[in-house]
Order: sequence, then structure tokens, then C-alpha cells
Amino acid sequence: MTRRTFVGQAAGFTAILPRTLSAAPGLNPNSLAKFVDPLPIPEIAKPIGLHPAPGGESVKVPYFRVPMRQAECKLHRDLPATRLWCYGTSSPGPTFEARSGQGLLVEWPNQLPGKHILPIDHSLHGAEIDTPEVRGVVHVHGAKAPPESDGYPEDWYVPGKSRTYFYPNGQEAAA
Repeated sequence: MTRRTFVGQAAGFTAILPRTLSAAPGLNPNSLAKFVDPLPIPEIAKPIGLHPAPGGESVKVPYFRVPMRQAECKLHRDLPATRLWCYGTSSPGPTFEARSGQGLLVEWPNQLPGKHILPIDHSLHGAEIDTPEVRGVVHVHGAKAPPESDGYPEDWYVPGKSRTYFYPNGQEAAA
């Protein structure tokens, strides 16, 4: 990748859980062979069209659609597939390639299941019993995004809904 490649990954999205809690009883991570699996190379996200940039109807920017969804992925050759909540169909999520100063729009549909894969402690702030179990918020670390596209904690949305965020990509080029 070049310095001008903008990497907008959402790797390691929220939760990793074995297929069943008894899938690997007493697994000792030190017993796993180290460095036997190649590092996953994130797919390059492909735009599905051009849409007007916010506030600039005459300026068209690439438009992407990257769903949040559940997937089964192998994390080590000697372990069974693991249930992940991902962006797209893999972990890490896709890479967005863009040039500095050229914005893009990304729609983030929440296609996660309605039931959480982990137990929820409803005594925690933000996880109260009257809130949906599964909620998504997308925040891209390192992006200079406008507040309405920055994915603040209370801007969550439930499965079946989506958000479209504009990333003006106004920061310095980086790899």
C-alpha cells in the first residue's frame, strides 16, 4: 500500500465467541502452534456507485455499502470456526482506498442477529434492560469525520436499520 491509501478498517468488531462455550474446554493457548496461519489480507471495498456529497450536489463521491453481519471464521488452523460480528463477511473488515481530499460515502446496514451472542449485564450504563440487546455504532479511528458521521456512543441503531456516513478524507495521506 502507498502512503495515499486510506485504510478504514473496522477489525475485530465487538465480539468473538466460539461456536459453543464447550467447543474448546480447557484450551491452553500456549499449546497452539504459533505463526502457522497467514495474516488475513482485508478485501478492498468496491464502490457501488457515485452519490452527491453532502452540501455539494454537483460533487459526486464514491458510495459504498458495508453491512455489519455475523460470520463464521477460522482464527487458527487447529480451532473450529468462530462466530464473529464483522463488517462485510470477514475479519478484519474491508479496506477503503481513497486519495486525500476525495470524500466517500459509506452506508453501514446493521444485519446482525436480534439476540446478542454474549450475556448482557443490564446494570451497566448503556445496557439497561429497556434498550435493545443488539445495537451498532460505527466509528472509524483516525478519520477526521464530521460529528454526524463519527459514530458517537449514543448514535446506535438496531438490526434492520442503517446509517450512511460521509468521510471527507481531509486529513494528511497515510498508510
